[in-house]
This record gives sequence, structure tokens and C-alpha cells, in this order.
Amino acid sequence: MQVFGLELRKANNIQNLYKDVDVILKDFDVNKMRIGAVAHSLQKMLQSERYFDICVIDKCIKLTQIPVSKERYDIYSSQHCINWNEMSSEFRQVLIAMVLDDFRSVLLLENKI
Repeated sequence: MQVFGLELRKANNIQNLYKDVDVILKDFDVNKMRIGAVAHSLQKMLQSERYFDICVIDKCIKLTQIPVSKERYDIYSSQHCINWNEMSSEFRQVLIAMVLDDFRSVLLLENKI
């Protein structure tokens, strides 16, 4: 049985659920979670059927404290909610490269975890 993504060893036994929770969180590392959160958020935003979302950038900046230049941030802000397929290919490639460059240090750490 699955509840909130955790497998219960005995169906409908809340005590086993919390034992599993304790086991999972025993080695919890907030830095690994921050890195994973940024990587997953950016990956989701960069999917071709989605759009550029400045809110994702804002949250990733907040999580990592990575400074993003005002020039880049202004470009990011101007693209909020624009679908990737509505951008020219060249513009889209440069925009994605900028985002990956800004979060490079975090994304490289994600690959080492």
C-alpha cells in the first residue's frame, strides 16, 4: 500500500508509516534537498511543453542564494509565462543557456549526489 509515496509494511497501520518516515528522515540533509529542489524545479520549467516562469527562478535564487545579475534577471522577468515554443529557437537556446549558467554550481552538485 502506498500513502503519500511511502510504502507501508502493514496496510492501514499509521505507526508503521511514521516508523518509515523516521527511517527516511534519519539521514536528512537540507543542503541535498535544496540542490534537488532547484534541479527538479528547473528541469520541470525547461520542458518543451511548458513556459518560462520567473517564479521558479525567484524560488531557486531564494533557496540557493545564488546572485543573478540585474541584466539577466530583467531578461528573465520579461519572459514570464511565455511558452518555449513561442520563442525563436536561437532566443530560447540562449535563455536556457543563461539559466543553466546561473545555476551551474548547484546543478553540478546535483550530479554528484
